[in-house]
Amino acid sequence: MMVLNANPGSRAKVEQGDWCLRVNPNGVDLNRNWDEHWEGDASYGTDTNPGQGPFSEAETQLLKKLVSSYEPTTFLTIHSGTLGMYMPWAFDMQHLADRNQESMMQILQKVDEDHCQCPFGAAGREVGYSCPGTCLDWVFDKLKTPYAFAYEIYYGGSPDELRERWQEKVHLPGASLIQAQSLAHPHFKDLYIQYPSSFIQVASQHHEENNALQGFACFGMFNPDTEEKYRETVENWSKAYLDTVEQVALKL
Repeated sequence: MMVLNANPGSRAKVEQGDWCLRVNPNGVDLNRNWDEHWEGDASYGTDTNPGQGPFSEAETQLLKKLVSSYEPTTFLTIHSGTLGMYMPWAFDMQHLADRNQESMMQILQKVDEDHCQCPFGAAGREVGYSCPGTCLDWVFDKLKTPYAFAYEIYYGGSPDELRERWQEKVHLPGASLIQAQSLAHPHFKDLYIQYPSSFIQVASQHHEENNALQGFACFGMFNPDTEEKYRETVENWSKAYLDTVEQVALKL
């Protein structure tokens, strides 16, 4: 099952020129509105407003019904704005998923090597800040879905530069041990500040400093702006999704 557009009301506004719009028509970030460690904290700012309460929005209510009735073995939530591959948990910076932890990390490492060469691991822990109320955590926890991932599939800057920085980081002495413990270690911190994740962004200082995009610049940051880039992105990540479920099948 594929849901191609989880935010149709705002998508229409984006297509009419409101290029930087993230929230739904009620001003709510749909990826903060799930009933998984939900927090109604005004400090998140306008782009990450969690809503008046968990599942307060029609869109998240519908998505909950869809995924609950389907009962997936593998759940993928797809985003853009950087390159990264994540597993639960997103709600805090301390923990990795308890179920299938090693298997999910192995799948991420394999698919990352073949398709992204970018940061991967537990969402909140890797980037060093918590993100309550995500669909990633809710599906994994409440539905007991065996494998749940969040993929960031496009970065509007130079992906080669991001990959080079990533490779430089992971090949420095001692990096493998640090990575095994947490990619939020200061060793990797400057990389995440420069290339923040749209999936788990918050209105923190470094988020504000690095996301001051205006107007049409937002389009190019989150979307391929040439046919060549578009086809390359679709080809690569379509294969990545299939490789992911193939790896899950092997684990099962």
